[in-house]
Amino acid sequence: MGQMNKLFSTIRKSLGFTTASPQSMPLTQSLFEIALSHSKKTGELMPVWELFVNTQFFVVIVRKDAETITKDFMFSVFNNPVDNKPYVLVSEYLDRLANAQSGEAIKVTGAKLVELLRPELGVIIGGLKELEGGAFVITNELMQWLRESIQPN
Repeated sequence: MGQMNKLFSTIRKSLGFTTASPQSMPLTQSLFEIALSHSKKTGELMPVWELFVNTQFFVVIVRKDAETITKDFMFSVFNNPVDNKPYVLVSEYLDRLANAQSGEAIKVTGAKLVELLRPELGVIIGGLKELEGGAFVITNELMQWLRESIQPN
């Protein structure tokens, strides 16, 4: 168990996750966090996906130009040291993201994130206090499944 915690700690540090101070942590869990905790016990992920698409996440970005009024940006991509694949870093809580690349993040729903991401990218959801390691990984294969599953409104 100690090695797993050390591995998750290394992943969090390399991806720029911070451990939120107790005063910045919400007193209650979000519905998304509750669903993730429950799915860890049951193995059932459908409620997680249903909440993911409607949950607002902060996503680390890098602007393509110096103007802050434009919307010309790209997602900040990190290679996960565990599987060496590219991921974007997201969290429901801005103060749980450390963004050394640009210092900026945008807020989008999970559905919009699925729509905007390139097919080779996965998502790491950080700042989850109830999960071991504080993060949940959605591989690019799972993102593709979500992309195909989401029905347009």
